[in-house]
Amino acid sequence: MRAKLEKLLAPSIKDNYFRIRNRGKADKTALQFVYSSYVRKDRRIYSPCKKTYDKYCSFCQQNSLVPLSSWQFKRQMQLMGFVYQTRHRFGKHVTTAYKNIGLVRR
Repeated sequence: MRAKLEKLLAPSIKDNYFRIRNRGKADKTALQFVYSSYVRKDRRIYSPCKKTYDKYCSFCQQNSLVPLSSWQFKRQMQLMGFVYQTRHRFGKHVTTAYKNIGLVRR
């Protein structure tokens, strides 16, 4: 019984895999950010929209790129397949979040 439970809870590559959609239509700066080392693509992770956009702006400043507005960034994230959730709980706060994307701490 215990072996079956461990097998179910063990991480698998297929479980975490998230494929980005519409690469040809997406903005180049947003694509570079999603494929950078700042981001981890995983189906089980949620990331607050404000923190994701702030991290994107700092990424653009470091690489001398012109960042999109927050509205345009939201549309690009949705185009690439990251789900925009209007109510998601982070600790005591309920805020907006993107599903399938996580931010790497540095």
